[in-house]
Amino acid sequence: MNSPDQRPLPDAANGPAVNHAGGVARLMGDGALFGRVLARFRNEYRQAAAGIRAAHDQGDTVLALRLVHTLKGAAGMIEAVPLRRQADVVERMLHAGTGDVHGSLVRLQDELERVLRELDILASTLPERHPAAPAQRDHGDTVDRLMLLLDEGNGDAVDLVREAGSALAAQLGEDHYHQVAGLVEGFDFDGALALLRARADGG
Repeated sequence: MNSPDQRPLPDAANGPAVNHAGGVARLMGDGALFGRVLARFRNEYRQAAAGIRAAHDQGDTVLALRLVHTLKGAAGMIEAVPLRRQADVVERMLHAGTGDVHGSLVRLQDELERVLRELDILASTLPERHPAAPAQRDHGDTVDRLMLLLDEGNGDAVDLVREAGSALAAQLGEDHYHQVAGLVEGFDFDGALALLRARADGG
């Protein structure tokens, strides 16, 4: 029986690399937020496949797994379905320690480049936008910092919920913190942001 990466994905050859309509719908119709998420992906994940390959070549499977899992989550966030599927193939092969990992990494690089080409073309058609100055938010408040990162689709949100867990739990309460952290760890940034906004609106 053929392994999942031995045949081309059915929607990879001719379909779009990113399902823009699906991505906007996933963010509850917030097209502006989806645009920021795409921009963040374009800036932060350009070398992602190369980093995974380098970690694998150096025998650092733990790092390779962490990087490919992060890429898979980010691809899911922007509805880059073929890329997410190929990242899942690589992740499962790394876990199992079997299969043509090199060939799977080549396919991962190809899919990532296809996504980036599409995003580069999209970016070239849009007017340049400047993000709001960070000073407009109170960065002394960890919850505010988390909300800013989530609103931008910034993967640093994952690090923040891990590194500032005590501060977040103190501000949110243990139960609410664990609920938000679970969504962030699963790269459901819009869900986590919605919870935090509901908390803020509720006083």
